[in-house]
Amino acid sequence: MTVVRAPVVLDVRPPVATITLQGAHGANTLDLRMQQALVDACGAVEDDARVRAVVLGARGRRFCDGLPGDVCWPPETWPDAIEAVWAMRKPVVAALSGDVTGWGLGLALACDLRVAGADVVFRVPVPSGGRFPGGGMTQRLPRLIGPARAARVLMLGGRLGVREAATWGLVDRVVSRARVRSSAAALARTVARQAPIALCYAKEAVRRALDMPLDDGIRLEHDLYLLLQTTADREEGVRAFLERRRPAFQNR
Repeated sequence: MTVVRAPVVLDVRPPVATITLQGAHGANTLDLRMQQALVDACGAVEDDARVRAVVLGARGRRFCDGLPGDVCWPPETWPDAIEAVWAMRKPVVAALSGDVTGWGLGLALACDLRVAGADVVFRVPVPSGGRFPGGGMTQRLPRLIGPARAARVLMLGGRLGVREAATWGLVDRVVSRARVRSSAAALARTVARQAPIALCYAKEAVRRALDMPLDDGIRLEHDLYLLLQTTADREEGVRAFLERRRPAFQNR
């Protein structure tokens, strides 16, 4: 099933859904129209029980150009597409190609895994003229690559090549530009084969890991494990193991 709500295309082929940014003339700018369409697509994916993993990509030579040139910060009345991507309980794989600029980096950071083309360049404008590195960048980037490296990127601005980004852990896989979409889809299918409830719990635990003391994190891990034991999927996993077959998880 493919749903087009310009400038976003949602293609659902269970168990994977693909969300594609498709701005006019290849300019995937996070303007009001793009953000609203992206929020709507995220909501549709969350409500679709057939979907177990998501790919977020873009058409054109650039993944995302960030905010429009005349917008320093989105008005409060705008929907928050980056937060919508971050809030999805299902795993999200970013398929990155070309330039990933400004708040476009924030959008990429909102995903769980990132597959990047060898041509990818992350561009962060220098903080000046009333602009500020928002979109969650100041919070998610230090958690991913460490505060010293994040400070270098966010305070000095400029460009960050894909190879260095991969060395830092910002990118999980680097492939040729031609293979970005297929590699991201293959990774999403691999993730989708796992137990869906366990995946959601693991994502929750990882997301909250740096926001709580270690003892509380260990307690959360234990509590989520106990919750998992009450699910039908857990029973199916045990049966499949004993019967030496692939489990048929039902997400319940």
